[in-house]
Amino acid sequence: MSSIKYALLAPLMAISALTIAAEPVDQQQDVAANSNVSIKVQRGNVEFISWDNNSIQVKGELDELSKGFIFDVKGNTVVIEDKLPRSYQGGNKQGSQLTIYLPTQLSLDAEGVSADYALSKLSGQIAIALVSGNIKAKQLSGSSKLTTVSGNINSEQLSGKIKLETVSGDIDDKDSQGEAEFRLVSGELDTHSDFTQVSIDQVSGDIEATLNQINQINMVTISGDADLNLGTQLSKGHLETISGDLTMAFSAAPNLSFMIDGGPGGRINNQLTDDKPVKKKYSSSQSLQFNSLSGDGQVNINTISGRISVK
Repeated sequence: MSSIKYALLAPLMAISALTIAAEPVDQQQDVAANSNVSIKVQRGNVEFISWDNNSIQVKGELDELSKGFIFDVKGNTVVIEDKLPRSYQGGNKQGSQLTIYLPTQLSLDAEGVSADYALSKLSGQIAIALVSGNIKAKQLSGSSKLTTVSGNINSEQLSGKIKLETVSGDIDDKDSQGEAEFRLVSGELDTHSDFTQVSIDQVSGDIEATLNQINQINMVTISGDADLNLGTQLSKGHLETISGDLTMAFSAAPNLSFMIDGGPGGRINNQLTDDKPVKKKYSSSQSLQFNSLSGDGQVNINTISGRISVK
């Protein structure tokens, strides 16, 4: 009797296994030049690769929980989504495994929940937003905004206007150029690039930056140390630290006027000139104003409970 039951159940078990297996996808459609492409893949890994064709191809495997694959082209608008249930418990940790081939020039808006995204050699307006996942980006040009709540961002050879944000994660950038904005909470920033303008807003993390072509910098850091290695082209800067040390090291004497306020508990170390900090009246806090060379540019530095070093 048990053998008869097994014989009846075996086909049902096979059907059940098929229903939860990852479904392969391989679709390609022609698209208009400079298309607006919207992509949503909630879980898994997605790689965006540029090619010279005026078409988009999606290859790989859908999420095991997929409720259907959407690939819709209307005019210059393209929507791609691996659709999941409104609510689910992640029995499958792997998620979608997709490679998406895109025209080099486009407008891309992609989002995910628990997914890692990698993209390279794309140009245009590019926006990536993840909740829990890492972003790897290489050779993007135009306007790039890469955001993840809980994850790391690794970027290389970006150009144009760049905005990188993470709440709980690190940012590692190298060999990029243009204008950059970095925002981090509870993470480390490491950048070695040829940016001309940089804005940094960081809480609870250290900064290591080599910016040889920089001419304008704005930085606010709380509870973290900043080590800046700069060229001689800096003409404007505003830097603030709270409970953290700041070191600005120049490759040669800069043509700058410095105004440094040590604030409560701050200390100032000037190795650019012989000028020494002075104590404020009725206070132990230090301040220092001096010129390096003719002082054509202007840098303002403020700290609370931090050590400021310029050299």
